[in-house]
Amino acid sequence: MKEDVSEKLGFVPQKDIVYNKLLPYADILDEESNDLLGKIKGNLGRAVQLREIWPGVLFWTRKLSTYMRLYGRKFSKEDHVLFIQLLYELITIDKLEISMMQGLARLLINLLKKRELLSREDLELPWRPLYELQDRILYSKTEHLGLNWFPNSVENVLKTLVRSCRPYFPESATQEMLEEWRPLLCPFDVTMQRAIGYFELFLPTTLPPELHHKGFKLWFDELLSLWVAVQNLPGWEVHLVNLFARLANDNIGYIDWDPYIPKIFTRILRSLNLPVGTSQMLVPRYLTNAYDVGHVVLWVSALLGGPSKQAQAQLSGLFNSITSFFHPSNHGRWLMKLMKLLQRLPASVVRRLHRERYRKPTWLTPVPDSHKMTEADITAFVESMMQPVLLAMFSKTGSLDAAQALQNLALMRPELVIPPVLEKTYPAMETLTEPHQLTATLSCMIGVARSLVSGGQRFPEGPTHMLPLLMRALPGVDPNDFSKCMITFQFIATFATLVPLVDCSSAVHERSDLTEVEREMCSASAEFEDFVLQFMDRYEYINYGRFQVFITIGNWHFWSPIIAD
Repeated sequence: MKEDVSEKLGFVPQKDIVYNKLLPYADILDEESNDLLGKIKGNLGRAVQLREIWPGVLFWTRKLSTYMRLYGRKFSKEDHVLFIQLLYELITIDKLEISMMQGLARLLINLLKKRELLSREDLELPWRPLYELQDRILYSKTEHLGLNWFPNSVENVLKTLVRSCRPYFPESATQEMLEEWRPLLCPFDVTMQRAIGYFELFLPTTLPPELHHKGFKLWFDELLSLWVAVQNLPGWEVHLVNLFARLANDNIGYIDWDPYIPKIFTRILRSLNLPVGTSQMLVPRYLTNAYDVGHVVLWVSALLGGPSKQAQAQLSGLFNSITSFFHPSNHGRWLMKLMKLLQRLPASVVRRLHRERYRKPTWLTPVPDSHKMTEADITAFVESMMQPVLLAMFSKTGSLDAAQALQNLALMRPELVIPPVLEKTYPAMETLTEPHQLTATLSCMIGVARSLVSGGQRFPEGPTHMLPLLMRALPGVDPNDFSKCMITFQFIATFATLVPLVDCSSAVHERSDLTEVEREMCSASAEFEDFVLQFMDRYEYINYGRFQVFITIGNWHFWSPIIAD
């Protein structure tokens, strides 16, 4: 199929939008895209030769951005590399207008987004022009005097641009960066913050294993010993943690973290800033310098697995020590960070499992077999998180974080996650005096719905719970309690979307190859009609008011007017 496309286009496209083939005029898209791409290349090159930044370059780079939105990266690898190199040169023009630089930078970020399309052999970008651009704008000596003005968005754009270009820095870049910024490393000077910020942003960590002696091995011991030595949580320590987290994630299995794992988890626990002791006082500066939760979970998920299992033991100890803080009666400034940790850590582990088991191999360094997460590692991780997650279901901040955590944990081990949630859900559906318990458990059941109805080898009895749950949820369609009514509609709509509500009870007599669970499900499906009729009765009951809620059940479509106030 690729050969046919390349014969039509004259090149092998990098990555086009596959859905364009479903359009009614798909047969003329190749000719149309080729014509537009030829105009863009010709006119953009002409504008650069004539040094016509405005309107020439600006107009045709916007045309290239529109082309990518319409057709994806439907150009050859050679054109892809040339577009990137051209835009890189344009961005680093001295004294280029900031608005133009931002527009070109966003287009370049879009071109570099799919890292698997271009390897280090295909593309190399110098780091120093980006450093000089960053230094000139973010550390301007004239902006505070009012002589220059930079928009607030320019910092994020520049940092994203550096992160996109970082995998393609040359082999010698690490040594050159160390020579440039090592003189600024003084813990008692303000230059320390600047130097560590540059190290975090620019140091490449995706070099292949044979080039590690030119990469992180030049600075790893030095910066890690600095992190261990400093105990008062300065502002630059956050940047160091972000750098170590990225390094660990990009080089799983190639760095021995075991000597530092106890120290890592101790620092993570301290950065949570939990109220402990008799006075329960919080130091204000710790609140601003606390570690970023996104990088903490990246670091922890990269440490899991491996022969030693030390990281999992430390993680279990960490959650044992902070479980009581998730109790619904507890509340404070620190609770939001705990809930973020609880929600993001399972998601990060799921991403790692996808990377190890399902993602197509690319030029990026794969995880060695010796350090891939085993089934025992996954089970231990899920077990260590279940107690705090079940407590967090009824948190005062809401159940959304716990529901997202349960969703990712159920993808890994449904037999460990779903039964405790069901044990809390069934009693909550029977009581009328605790509406918060009902809304919280229904929210979590929505999160694990896909793992529940899919069944599978690990939790084959899951689908048998669907109909009892739907029948028990019907009393929740109550216009007098808007939040309960809305979560009930969402609950019913989720299950009705995942499972077709069809009466297949006759299959029990017609098929002889059904399993016990399948026979039970077929027999129970006769009650689907009763469920729909009961729902319609309640729909008639609440058929007034101003606010409309749309829900689909099987082939039945309802507009349910609800009174919100």
